[in-house]
Amino acid sequence: MNWIEYQLRFPFQTDEESVMYSLGEMGFENSWIDSPVEIIQIPDGYDYAVKEIDHTVITYESVSCAKEELASYAEKSLARIREEFVSFGLIEVTWKEPELQHVDDWKEHFVIEEVSEELVLVPIWLQEEAEEYSQHYKLLIEPGGAFGTGKHGTTKSCLRVIEELDVSSKAVVDIGAGSGILGVYCIMRGAGHVLAIDINPSSPSEIQYLAELNGVSSPEVFVGDGNCLEGEGMYDILLINIGGEEAIRQVATCRRLLKAGGVAVVSGIVKWAEADVIQEYEAHGFVLRERRVDEEWLTLRFDA
Repeated sequence: MNWIEYQLRFPFQTDEESVMYSLGEMGFENSWIDSPVEIIQIPDGYDYAVKEIDHTVITYESVSCAKEELASYAEKSLARIREEFVSFGLIEVTWKEPELQHVDDWKEHFVIEEVSEELVLVPIWLQEEAEEYSQHYKLLIEPGGAFGTGKHGTTKSCLRVIEELDVSSKAVVDIGAGSGILGVYCIMRGAGHVLAIDINPSSPSEIQYLAELNGVSSPEVFVGDGNCLEGEGMYDILLINIGGEEAIRQVATCRRLLKAGGVAVVSGIVKWAEADVIQEYEAHGFVLRERRVDEEWLTLRFDA
């Protein structure tokens, strides 16, 4: 079986959802909208704005013909597409062979990530290759399933800070835990108790799966806003890697949850939000001990 990719260009404000529905009825698969966007700065980092220009709908067709017959097959499908979507204002439709032809081709984009002298992140299909690495900790991930792979600079920065802290037998809370990489690493390094917090309802299953992959107990998981947590002075270490705006919104909770002398690791901060984050945390009794830069992101370490 081979795949053919089709790119359909429409005027801005075309009803693209109806286009994709019609494509499905015609037997095409995996349709998606490739909207042209502009990256913009916002107070907490980056966002995007959709440009008011022509948009492209991309769709795929699985065919059983030989590769040398793809062109002939595609021309017939192009004729069908032009006839079906002329009333939608179709501007142009083209075809090509997609870069990924096989179900596992996407795995080539993931490699073993050397985070530090102590840690590598290992896609589960590369476990054998990982044995060649000298790092003591080999944290297994499944990029196709979890919504956090550890590749982002802020995650790596937090992992390195964890290595510098004595987490053995400590109580750790991770606000904005995602797939649970930070919490699971703390458990691998001997943390006594880890609470992972995230608003995503998929978090419990994702975090439990990541823990099982790595042969450790799962962090306790709370689904909801960190500000809903009760208690005071319960944790030795607090991790919050969700951006400056959220870090500020939850600063009072962070201070309340930490024991006196505890450590807060605040990450996902862009440079233009740094001053506001430091000001708010210091106003709540935190003392800035370290500032580190990874790519364009900042990680701040405070003592409570």
